[in-house]
Amino acid sequence: MNLSFQHFRTRLLVLLLIPLLAVLIAIYLLVARANSGNAQELIRHDLAIGAANFNAAVTDRNDNLAIAGDALSSDYAFRQVLTADRATLLSAMNNLLGRLVTADFIALASARDGKLLADTRRPDLKDAVTEWQSLIDRAKALDTKGEYPEASDVLVIDGKPYHVTVMPMLAPDLVDWLAIGFEIGGPFTASFKQTVAADVSVLFRDRDGRWQVSGSTLPAPLPAQLAASFTGSGNSSLVRLGDDDYVTLTNPLSKTAEVQVVLQRSLAEQLAPFKALQQRLIAIFALSMLVLVAVLVLLARNVTQPLQLLTLGVRRIAAGDYGQQVQIAHRDEFGELATAFNAMAGGLAEKERVRALLGKVVSPAIANELLGKQPELGGEEREVTIMFTDIHGFTTLSEGRPPQQVLALLNEYFTMLGAVIEQHHGVVDKYIGDAVMALFGAPLADADAARHAMEAALAVAPALARLNAAMTARGLPRLTMRIGIHNDRVVVGNMGSQERLNYTAIGDGVNLASRLENLCKPYGVDIIVSDSIRAAAPQFLYLPLDLVRVKGKQTPVRIHTVLPADVTDQVALRAVHRFEHFLQRWQRGDWQAAAAALDDYEAGAAHLPALRNGIVALYRQRLQRFMQSPPHDWDGVFSFDEK
Repeated sequence: MNLSFQHFRTRLLVLLLIPLLAVLIAIYLLVARANSGNAQELIRHDLAIGAANFNAAVTDRNDNLAIAGDALSSDYAFRQVLTADRATLLSAMNNLLGRLVTADFIALASARDGKLLADTRRPDLKDAVTEWQSLIDRAKALDTKGEYPEASDVLVIDGKPYHVTVMPMLAPDLVDWLAIGFEIGGPFTASFKQTVAADVSVLFRDRDGRWQVSGSTLPAPLPAQLAASFTGSGNSSLVRLGDDDYVTLTNPLSKTAEVQVVLQRSLAEQLAPFKALQQRLIAIFALSMLVLVAVLVLLARNVTQPLQLLTLGVRRIAAGDYGQQVQIAHRDEFGELATAFNAMAGGLAEKERVRALLGKVVSPAIANELLGKQPELGGEEREVTIMFTDIHGFTTLSEGRPPQQVLALLNEYFTMLGAVIEQHHGVVDKYIGDAVMALFGAPLADADAARHAMEAALAVAPALARLNAAMTARGLPRLTMRIGIHNDRVVVGNMGSQERLNYTAIGDGVNLASRLENLCKPYGVDIIVSDSIRAAAPQFLYLPLDLVRVKGKQTPVRIHTVLPADVTDQVALRAVHRFEHFLQRWQRGDWQAAAAALDDYEAGAAHLPALRNGIVALYRQRLQRFMQSPPHDWDGVFSFDEK
């Protein structure tokens, strides 16, 4: 293997220094990951101890409440006021609450019906169902021979979590139930944070099932973020709050898990001692980077310049400039690449010249189809939409005008028409004198070919109006045109000889589309479409014209014209129905009824003056002839003997 520095592959060996960079990054990431893992494990251990201490604090406070409750239940003076009026009872309870019992409220409930007798937290409330009835039921369930034990739990009362202890008042039999509780909220969590190096939050589930914060030592607005993301499940996790990750431990406080304490510690704060080690690793990393940069600078002197030249060459080609070539003096792979690049630019220039010339002769879509594959004779059967257009009275228009003026007029017309067709996904197949044959759905398949052809046909009218306005201003005659459209399966592909190809469509459907365009003149309309178009593009409003047999075809064809997009009101729809009513009688050979239906149509076709005048005149002539000399073989189909 030649290791001469003249070859680019040799210079690539220098880049093997990059694995050093990868090793340094890997070491840094591994150390950072180990530090993060150790920190999280340490935090989880501390939080577990904190959770145990929190439970112990709650239990200790509950025991104190139980002791105080026992003292109250056996206190003779307090038992004496149980039968006193409610005001005296509340006064005695408030006195005991501030003097003997460290709690947030004391409440009494009747042992007979469980209704509330007095509550220091809500002195005006009486005879209500207590929120701690479940604790009374639990104490009753643990009853042994009339000696009711205490029952305690964390309950949500009026949207706040309370640790509540319930015990019986005996005299000597059970007379009342005594409840003592303290709120587990902000003051409790703040006092507990002093004993653990962690943030403490107490969350409870409200009546709507959402988690709310009762108290938290987290700074605002982190408690709200914690409640919004809290699910109530899981024990230990990593939670993102604000801009920091918090190692989180959840611990249910109530037997129903409706109240939970959440202990958290910032991972960033825990990792602070490891920052010094990471800074040293970064310093080693930066030093290694400087060495690598120095090596790459030396390498860039031989690599950057040819790459820049090749890049400029690519940009020139992207901009369409194929003339300039890349000059690289290297005799290595870069030199070979420059030679190949220049040859490619020459080939692209030649292909672009061919494409530009071909694009002026045929549609760009057909040009791309021909250039995209090996040209060969043959085609494929495909369902396409064929459009034929023709200028009305072009022979008369051309008489007495110089050929150059006629050609210039035609070119303007073809430019307008070709733009409309291509804007609606069609391609111009060929120009036949003043006629145009266009395809929709070939060479590129189009599932909406019929709809696109109809949209193009309707868009021709405003485009032709603009062209006529410009021609009138120059003293040129106005143009009118006719359009025939048909949807059918035809053969599309390259037709001709081995030396000269023409991409086109052939088949009976092409001939029928041409015949439909010719029928515009006798029916006095600008657009005629076949029944296949109406079926393939039903979103337009059509007016049925006739059932005809065109020259060269035995199968009848039902023909229609399409109404402008702005003609959609109920009057126009009723006119269409009236004309359908007329056609039914016409095709049935009921000439008198057909004449009456035609009068009805004419009277109601105020929105369709062009269709009213041309079609009505045509059918009046036919009716007059058929009434005088009825056809003996009438089958409802009108036959045309001319194209």
